[in-house]
Amino acid sequence: MKLLLDLGNTRCKYALLDDSDQMEYGAKDYGPFGKLYTVKSLCDKDNVKKVIICSVLSEKMNAEIIEVLVNKDGHDVYSLSAEKNSFGIQLAYENPITMGADRLAALVAAKNKYSGNSCVVDCGTAITIDALDADGVHKGGVIFPGAKVMQNGLLNSTNIESGYDDVKFNIFANTTEEAIYTGCVSAVGGGIEFVVNKMIEEYEKFNQIIFTGGGAEQMRQLLNLQIEIDKTLVLDGLGIVAKNI
Repeated sequence: MKLLLDLGNTRCKYALLDDSDQMEYGAKDYGPFGKLYTVKSLCDKDNVKKVIICSVLSEKMNAEIIEVLVNKDGHDVYSLSAEKNSFGIQLAYENPITMGADRLAALVAAKNKYSGNSCVVDCGTAITIDALDADGVHKGGVIFPGAKVMQNGLLNSTNIESGYDDVKFNIFANTTEEAIYTGCVSAVGGGIEFVVNKMIEEYEKFNQIIFTGGGAEQMRQLLNLQIEIDKTLVLDGLGIVAKNI
């Protein structure tokens, strides 16, 4: 059994890949005991022989996780990092190692699951938008903050005191909480739509625009784009990596 881990900023998404290539998906919040405990608890599942990690966590946290899994628990661990030519993807970055492994995994999945040109949009703590041609050539992409990061940035930079429990999107907001929430979500949606349309204008059309990440469904409802939701895109990319290492 192989365990695939997509370590995000706020939670861990995972999949178990058995010998017949069947995938069982799941997700866990890091919770009160923290990231290392959550990862270790998943790796301690029965019959896990190899662990494939894709992480956006800090170098220090990644090193601590690998130290515990490899040197203390004896797991066989592979940590995905981007290289110029990675699992069929030719990356646009001059220094590919600076590109997030989650973006690479999503591109690997897009190339293998879809045909033609793809625009891959990951709606997480950060928003990433990448263009990929039919041959697996990465044309480049952009990153900007997600709605929650924008909200926190605004609150930290002003004297506004506001909470976000049960706040709904309302373009005619009549509370500060709703106004900030709606404004930040609108800014993210507008940014995504602008970038995707600009890519189409300067490149060529996409055969599919693929949304993944926790905010994908919310964004689809706000945008005037033909969107395909693929919640398991990054883990599916890790599954392809697992079969080729």
